[in-house]
Amino acid sequence: MQLTCPCCGEQFPLEAGMADDEGKRLAALFAGMEPKLGKAVLQYLRLFSPAKRSLRTTKAIRLVEDLLALVTPGNVTRDARTTDTRRATPTLWAMGIEQMLSAREKLTLPLDNHHYLRAVVYGLAGDTQAVAAAAEASRARPAGTGPLRTDDYFLKLSQINGDESKGLISPEEAEKRRRELA
Repeated sequence: MQLTCPCCGEQFPLEAGMADDEGKRLAALFAGMEPKLGKAVLQYLRLFSPAKRSLRTTKAIRLVEDLLALVTPGNVTRDARTTDTRRATPTLWAMGIEQMLSAREKLTLPLDNHHYLRAVVYGLAGDTQAVAAAAEASRARPAGTGPLRTDDYFLKLSQINGDESKGLISPEEAEKRRRELA
């Protein structure tokens, strides 16, 4: 089976995209996401790419894990210093990413972290019209259009991935724990 890269148009076999362990790990992170969020995150990762190089898979994994740690609880704070939280669904996070992408020329690239996205989503979560639009988009999602995982699954997966990347557990132990989650 041949896939076509949406960025450059190059065709490659599906197996090539899953050849290395990091590629598999990144794909596993996307597999459990709501489709709209996953599509937005793929585009969002481009905001982290250095100007003359491509984004490394290991950095993409870390960015997606960090983002999932923000999305999974179902709420958002403006920044790490505040405790004021607002409810934020995955659809609202996708809307925040889309808003950032539409204003790409105003951003200082490459981005270093998710702080600006968190502030954007916090603002959207306080906007009743945006919340209503996100709720409508979530309801409009047809049943059975992709895997649905509980927030608990994502939290445990990101903990496993974080422990592995920090060297707290071996790659073998991390893989074993991921299999147990499935």
